[in-house]
Amino acid sequence: MTSKPFVADDIVDLTNHVAIVTGGNRSIGLETTYLLLRKNCTVWIAGRSPSGLDEAKKTLSARADISEDMLSRLFFLSLDLSEMKKARLSAQSFEREHSGRLDIVIANAGVSLQRSDEISSDGYEKTMQTNHLGHFAFITGLLPLLEKTAREHGKASVVMTSSDAHAFAKDGIDFESLKTSKPHRGFRGLGDGFKRYGASKLANMLFARELDKRWAEPLRKSGVLVAANCAHPGTILNTGLGGNGEDWGIPGFVNRIVRASSYIFGFSTLEGAMTQIYVATSPEIWSTEDHGRYYVPVTTWRGRYYSSRAQKPDTKWGEDDELAAKLWEFSEDALKKAIGESD
Repeated sequence: MTSKPFVADDIVDLTNHVAIVTGGNRSIGLETTYLLLRKNCTVWIAGRSPSGLDEAKKTLSARADISEDMLSRLFFLSLDLSEMKKARLSAQSFEREHSGRLDIVIANAGVSLQRSDEISSDGYEKTMQTNHLGHFAFITGLLPLLEKTAREHGKASVVMTSSDAHAFAKDGIDFESLKTSKPHRGFRGLGDGFKRYGASKLANMLFARELDKRWAEPLRKSGVLVAANCAHPGTILNTGLGGNGEDWGIPGFVNRIVRASSYIFGFSTLEGAMTQIYVATSPEIWSTEDHGRYYVPVTTWRGRYYSSRAQKPDTKWGEDDELAAKLWEFSEDALKKAIGESD
């Protein structure tokens, strides 16, 4: 355990800062929004429906440390991660209409255990589509504004929400399988669902690594402080990511038992937000030249959140630069195809 805990009051003042949190209206994303707001940040919740903003405001308004003034700096940004073209258009719209400043992007939104016999309109399996490809299209479209902010206001950062579930991708990422459906049922189908989710979380990790290498590192060498890192929130089973074993013929009571256990053995959603907030805001992150890193929570002996630190990924794939470069090229080609720029 590190000697110093990280608590909500340790978050630096974020007056005049602007952040986008994808999926920022519920679960870990809502608590991430909350922690930013209470430090005076302007926050854009990026999601599919404006109703998410209304729900978030209703929930947050009941908290004693959230004022009306803070809530007045909470906004909605339309973002559909299920289609790369729509995700890129969302980034372009934000950059065009709110070109003044963007300090932080936290790619928190995600799905899990999607039906394996369906593919997205872009032609890819839905877990990788939403968790990685949609975010790739969105975030790469925001890079000019992030760079502009760093030049004018000091620094800017991208945080990808990854997970220790990246270890489920024992063989790395099978790019061909991302274009095919697998109509499995029962425990075989459920196992495949976990593997695909793991591959998407590995992709989040590798994207942060490659983004930092290609975009952030050259800028830091010229004195512009930008960085990309990823964060594991901890074990939180009641995240609302969607999908359950019933789609594969697994009895519903199994899912209910697993989710109920999270209240005993897992983090709260507020604890789950702490590591990505630490990576997005802590001055300690800038004390090292080494970015593109994987940050995890440190717990007390009772299993509660204590602080956060960088560590090596759980498998060799999380540090595989060749795989990271291949993922970038695959994603770039997918984006060009989606927006009609492919050869």
